[in-house]
Amino acid sequence: MSPKPVVTVAVTVVAALYCTNVKLVPTRRTDYGIRALIFLAEHDGGGRAKAGEIATAMNIPAGFLHQVLQELQRAGLVTSRPSRTGGYQLARPAGEVTILEIVEALEGPLAGGECALRGGPCHWDQVCALHWVWSSAQHALADRLGSATLAQVVADDLALATGEKRHSRHECGSTEGKVEPKGPVVEAVSTARGQ
Repeated sequence: MSPKPVVTVAVTVVAALYCTNVKLVPTRRTDYGIRALIFLAEHDGGGRAKAGEIATAMNIPAGFLHQVLQELQRAGLVTSRPSRTGGYQLARPAGEVTILEIVEALEGPLAGGECALRGGPCHWDQVCALHWVWSSAQHALADRLGSATLAQVVADDLALATGEKRHSRHECGSTEGKVEPKGPVVEAVSTARGQ
């Protein structure tokens, strides 16, 4: 069976990250984590999946995938059972897992408490000139990622794999800013997958 195209972080996350002129790109850790969770969600109910099976199907380096899956397990997003018939599965339904939970499980809290201008810790009694703007942008990103579920990303991934374009949830505030299923994230995955 040939692997189907996979949208790395899917259109929902891409829309949240590319709606500004600031280049905010998920790390490979988050990319691989979301790919693995997409695989598990698409195969939910079919038993546990082996890490090797996930790595092959989703084009993830096996050694790195084991680290990512351990972090997702510590965060309570996946469960595992070591044995010949064991493997990984989602800890709860994909509709109950937000993209924010996944990002924070793999990267730590979105609002890291670091000063945007001066570096080091943000001191509320001596805020910098950028504090209010940067803080509100972080909250907006967290809200967007917190409102997107793994189930939505899986639905988008399946739609894109069949050539369907989904736009309804992916607007950046205007009718002109609709996200197309193309761009650096999708092209990188297609290139990596040889498509």
